[in-house]
Parts: sequence; structure tokens; C-alpha cells
Amino acid sequence: MVPSLYEGFSLPAIEAMCTGICLVATDGGALPEVTGIDGDTVLGCKAGDAEGLAATIRRGLDDPELRARVGLNGRNRVVERWTWRKCAEQTVEQYREVLSMPANQDKLRRNGRVK
Repeated sequence: MVPSLYEGFSLPAIEAMCTGICLVATDGGALPEVTGIDGDTVLGCKAGDAEGLAATIRRGLDDPELRARVGLNGRNRVVERWTWRKCAEQTVEQYREVLSMPANQDKLRRNGRVK
């Protein structure tokens, strides 16, 4: 469970999802961007809504099929988006994109880094 009011990129959410358990999380900060869609990859509720959080937990506890499906979908989301390999590939791609910009190519030429 990630009951945050404000959250950046949430490693605890990713780690929980990676295990295949059904994650309950709020919509605080960047959590929805990480966790995905309520009822598909996460059981979500409004940040700061204690009754909503309790209802969301009950929803998961009362429906084993939903729990299993959300857990599996959450794990798949992590594996498709946030493996260390994927992060490294995306980082390299961003560097290549920045380095290929005309202004940066000029600087690299002036510094003798490219011909």
C-alpha cells in the first residue's frame, strides 16, 4: 500500500508491483503516472481520503479475482516500463537525442569531439 498525499516517482510502488501483489495506492503526486489505471494495474483512491482508502482496501480483500488480475497487470507494467535495462536504454536514447541537436553538434565539433 502506498497511501501518500504527495509522491514523486515511487520506488516503493514499483517494488510492490514487481512482486505481483495487488497494489493499493492514492492518486497523490506522480503515483498515477507510475501505477497506472485504477482496477487494471492498481487499486486507486483519492489522496487524503481515509474512507476511500479503507473502501479500496476492502474492494481488494473482497475480490480475489480482481486482486490477482491487478497484481499480474501491475507486474507486467513494471516489467514493460521500468527494468534497469529499459531505464538505461531510455537514458542513452535521451543523450543521443540531445547530442544530435544542431547547437550541441557545433559545440562538439569545436571541442574536437566529432568531425
